Amino acid sequence: MKKPFRTFMENMIDYAGLFPPASLSLDVAIRNYARYRKSGDAWMLARFIVPARRLAELAPYKAILFQEGDPFRFSVLGRGGKDGDDFLNGLAADLKALGEFLDFHGERVVIDAFEVRLPESLLRRAEAGELSRLLNQAAALLEKGLRSELHPFYEGDFAQNWREQTRALVKALADHNRYISGSGQFAHYRSAGLKIRCGGEDAALYPTPEQLAYAIETCLKQRVAMKATAGLHHPLRHNNRAAGVKMHGFLNLFTAAIAAEAHTLEMAQIREILEDEDAGNFIFTTRAFAWHNLRISQDEIQHGREKIMLSFGSCSFDEPREDLRRLKLL
Repeated sequence: MKKPFRTFMENMIDYAGLFPPASLSLDVAIRNYARYRKSGDAWMLARFIVPARRLAELAPYKAILFQEGDPFRFSVLGRGGKDGDDFLNGLAADLKALGEFLDFHGERVVIDAFEVRLPESLLRRAEAGELSRLLNQAAALLEKGLRSELHPFYEGDFAQNWREQTRALVKALADHNRYISGSGQFAHYRSAGLKIRCGGEDAALYPTPEQLAYAIETCLKQRVAMKATAGLHHPLRHNNRAAGVKMHGFLNLFTAAIAAEAHTLEMAQIREILEDEDAGNFIFTTRAFAWHNLRISQDEIQHGREKIMLSFGSCSFDEPREDLRRLKLL
């Protein structure tokens, strides 16, 4: 296996088997994750995504599964809220569930990521200051209950005023991160990132390449990290006739973000990478990775994965691997 490809794919996939379209039972999903951890492709696997309200259901697996190997890694999905107060109340409930889970399972589990959608009412107003204040309140609340480092990711959407919303949210995240790093009050809560939804059960949930390119460009300008979710279980952008949409590819998305960082790409160039359906344009050598004539070094790939585009949630771990094998990358 070529080293640049391994660096590109390492710890990329957060397993989201509980969520559509797989919608597996908790028992099947967590057993799948335990099995994947033992596979030869485990190096591509990152966390198990689970809603905070379902953490208690994992209690029976303390003795059955969680005693083997390294601690089980989790990304916890918060419940969100309809407005700021409801969001913070939901966060308090999430934190209680998180604490009880950690107390019960001890060192056999690690929660190092938290994902939550921000209130739609605040997103629609697209006021960075208002969003930043809510993020600061959320950080203070989370910090009180954390035992180890946690990276939060806050989700917006691509509604009618998507440019204003994206710009305001990313600016709020950047302002929030400056507050976190400068306050000296946070031992466990780490810099916040943007969670980008790339699909879903409704065709309207699939952002256009223009919208994705704008989000990537805006995050890079503000130095805000990203993770993605939904609709990304295939490497390349392709037409899904059953759903009636063009689905984004994780190879496209991660290449676009990493190349944009390495080469300071404009939005049009980022969009071009996102729209590319030709696997032959994505080339891994023994020393580097290239898209067309854009070369990305081993160090640039590693930087991009650690600081720019961190992971994506997929309801399948098998489909990405099968596709990569068909492309002769794996």
